[in-house]
Amino acid sequence: MTSSAQKTALQPIGKIVKVKKRDGRVAEFNASKIASAVWKAAQSIGGTNKKLPEELAQKVYHLLEQKFSGQIPTVEDVQDAVEKVLIEEGHARTAKAYILYRQQRAEIRKEKMQVLEKNTIDEVDKMFDVNALRVLKARYLRKDESGKLIESPKQLFTRVAVHDGIPDLFYDSRVFDKEGKQQIHDSEAFSPAEWEEKIAVGNYRLNRYHLEATKRLYDRFNRNKQMKVSWKKFFDMMHKGEFRQYEKNIDELYNVMVTKQFMPNTPAIANFGNPLGMGSACFV
Repeated sequence: MTSSAQKTALQPIGKIVKVKKRDGRVAEFNASKIASAVWKAAQSIGGTNKKLPEELAQKVYHLLEQKFSGQIPTVEDVQDAVEKVLIEEGHARTAKAYILYRQQRAEIRKEKMQVLEKNTIDEVDKMFDVNALRVLKARYLRKDESGKLIESPKQLFTRVAVHDGIPDLFYDSRVFDKEGKQQIHDSEAFSPAEWEEKIAVGNYRLNRYHLEATKRLYDRFNRNKQMKVSWKKFFDMMHKGEFRQYEKNIDELYNVMVTKQFMPNTPAIANFGNPLGMGSACFV
């Protein structure tokens, strides 16, 4: 059974409801993370009282309420408050373990920033260890002519997910005829560069290579007499956001990639949303 004190610690209902992340994002304040961090520190020195971290988390939350009433604390502010409460409540050994853990995490963040040539670490960077990020950098992340990174892991997985989601638009019954009984529409010129980042599926914007792939697919299905509408009509539907419902398909692939439940083959990661656009691993 959960006590009222535990509910207060894990589900704060006071003035602090948001926290500012290190990368500048503002997120929901999750008090259970405080209890979890304290518990890990306590465990590392042989602690066994699982209830105590939740009680200490409540004290941390109350301290933050007093200090940041009407304001949004940063992650560093929260961690400083944890240290203060641990020391003041007589848990010096746990405080030391927590401080050491905090320093280790800071060193890991610093190393990740060096690998990715960034000043901050976002939520996707956190999902991968340093060695995995080194592999992404060496093999897949886009670079300029001088070798400097111009793409983050988050941007990589976004471009791959968007590219993979493009075919879904063509199987929409408003535009696609599976039986191939349509008239072939006249060929139309198109400049992907002109429309780069101006067309979106939901919140996902298409770069020029996504748009090239879209036109290429349209032309293929048109030759097969499977397109019910002209390219002009199809593109107008894209421009008006009439395919926004397929955003969820892109979300799904993006999420399984960043959580490492699934990873596409090397050509897809390297080429989707890039000039080559080729996802096949081999040809016969």
